[in-house]
Amino acid sequence: MRNYLRELIAFLVLALSIFSFAAAFADDAVSPSQKLFEGKCAQCHGKDAKGNVKMAKALKVDPINVDLTRAAAVSLTSDQTAAIVTNGKNKMPKFNAKLTADQIKTIVAYLKTLQGPNAAN
Repeated sequence: MRNYLRELIAFLVLALSIFSFAAAFADDAVSPSQKLFEGKCAQCHGKDAKGNVKMAKALKVDPINVDLTRAAAVSLTSDQTAAIVTNGKNKMPKFNAKLTADQIKTIVAYLKTLQGPNAAN
């Protein structure tokens, strides 16, 4: 019985170690720009920028308006998008007091990667 418990404990320690290593590696794979986007934007716009329908309903806005992969959003230049993030628009709050100009540029650059190859620069 003691051997069984030792083996079980050893297995659990090994499994926990592997899990911890994998979690740390996964965190390293997330870029700072992705972390910023996910921390400030994904609640409404989704991690993939396709929009969070539940949040749109809660805010009483058309779900298409939180989808940043739609043609109207993709066609905005980086400067236009940064202006919206900075100053807000409609029900989107302004982030000029919460983010630096460099952080906003970083978020916009990351968003452009989510919008695909047709995104305006």
